[in-house]
Amino acid sequence: MKPPYDIVVVGGGITGAGIARDAALRGMRVAMFEKSDYGSGTSSKSSKLIHGGLRYLEQGEIGLVFESVSERRVQCQVAPHLVRPLSFLLPIYEGDRVGVELMNIGLWIYDTLALFRTPGLHKTHRGGKAAELEPALRADGLRGAIEYYDCTTDDARLVLENVLDARAHGADCRNHHEVIGVERKRGRVSAVVVRDRESGREERVATHSLMVAAGPWSDQVAERLGLGIARPILRPTKGVHAVFRRELLPLERAVTVMSPLDGRVMFAIPWRERLVLGTTDTDFHGSPDEVSADASDVAYLCDSANRAFPRAGFSPDKVLSTWAGLRPLIHEEAETASEVSREHQIYVRDDGVSLIAGGKLTTYRLMAKEAVKASIRWLKDTDSDLFEDRPLVRPHTSTRPLPGAVGLDEPSTAAVRRLAAALVAEQGLEPSTADHLADVYGTRARELAHMMKVDPALAEPMQPDLPYVWAEVAFAVERDLARNVDDVLSRRVPLLLVGGEQGLDVAERSASMIGARLGWDRAVRDRELARFRNAVADTRRFHPAG
Repeated sequence: MKPPYDIVVVGGGITGAGIARDAALRGMRVAMFEKSDYGSGTSSKSSKLIHGGLRYLEQGEIGLVFESVSERRVQCQVAPHLVRPLSFLLPIYEGDRVGVELMNIGLWIYDTLALFRTPGLHKTHRGGKAAELEPALRADGLRGAIEYYDCTTDDARLVLENVLDARAHGADCRNHHEVIGVERKRGRVSAVVVRDRESGREERVATHSLMVAAGPWSDQVAERLGLGIARPILRPTKGVHAVFRRELLPLERAVTVMSPLDGRVMFAIPWRERLVLGTTDTDFHGSPDEVSADASDVAYLCDSANRAFPRAGFSPDKVLSTWAGLRPLIHEEAETASEVSREHQIYVRDDGVSLIAGGKLTTYRLMAKEAVKASIRWLKDTDSDLFEDRPLVRPHTSTRPLPGAVGLDEPSTAAVRRLAAALVAEQGLEPSTADHLADVYGTRARELAHMMKVDPALAEPMQPDLPYVWAEVAFAVERDLARNVDDVLSRRVPLLLVGGEQGLDVAERSASMIGARLGWDRAVRDRELARFRNAVADTRRFHPAG
């Protein structure tokens, strides 16, 4: 008879994936269930940044900034293919609340909190020099600009690689599986009931403890499962991003913009051959399953960016795609959404149920570590013999590379570039394809290169202006745990976000490839195509024409 799991994790976003990995590396018996796809909620709807939180300095959250800049360095080490340095430019204008000199001091504090172990120390540019760095910036009243460094990432991939490593160490991780019930015995958790959302099959899974990491669904999950945690747990806020063609604003670096509409910080970010504007920060009331960009969100982003870049001409009709996510912030009575703390909290009950909420993408590893240690303390307090036959070990998540970084000659961006060069020399890949595969898959790109060599049709590009190849669709199903068209085209090969037709032009062929590997009949294929088309429609809700 299979022994109970030590911990069942509800939720497969970045926090749940980090918890599953941390616990599995310690030697715990772990299961993780995600009702949709890994990272399909907030964790793939971020600004695609691993950053220190410069604006949190002004709010006095020094501890959060120190944690964030420290974790930024860790993520650069364990996943250099996914977390890469990015230069940011912060323009400062006449009349701004914070002037050049005061901002310069703030950046020295920022660099100091990082112990000067940053991708690059900040530089201050004054007068005309600031305008030369990014000519598209509004020049009128420009007093100077500060160049500093944070990191960009592929958030959905970061989740996935945590899941892959957790599974490699014995964790039972399943997407499209929903926890629908909790069983208790003698006042403590004994099992959960899990439903496969594809087949409808239900299963009882025995466990000693339960950790809810459901992000913006925390209140709904706590109520549905009868967890007895006081609500509201969260004050969710909506963050919207809009994607444009890079030619509209061909920036050399990301630009930090203060919106003239409300003074909020937002970014213009070069990402995956496109330009991303974001983000909004507004209180959200409603179901997390129904969040999307509306007309006012997109108008806000366009109007704010047009003030900063007067010649760009941003408008809703030029938007390629949008994404909208909810920040699962801890409930507090702050005056505005932007003032709500980004700290996290862990709730531990005496029946073996725990819940983690709040936090940010950058600090997910620390959150996971804290959550697992809280669960271990509870388990040992209630059953001191539980781990006697299998002593737990340290997980070393601060130094252990994620799967795509295993085998790099050093944990650095330079090593990823050398990998890309080797793919060109050894496998005969086009340089642009090699760069793309190395940046997305790291050393796992060699597996894709082999697939393309065996079947040259898989080396064909999926889009004329983007580096994706058809091998990635096959790889998504065979290696990267995708189960349907939406999994593939929204997160593994995110043409939903960056494709000129948002993946609709390749959806039929993708469905055929996916279906051949998963044994779909025509009815399942049609159903999954319809679901993906609905996902595309959700990103277009802001537009009157849909």
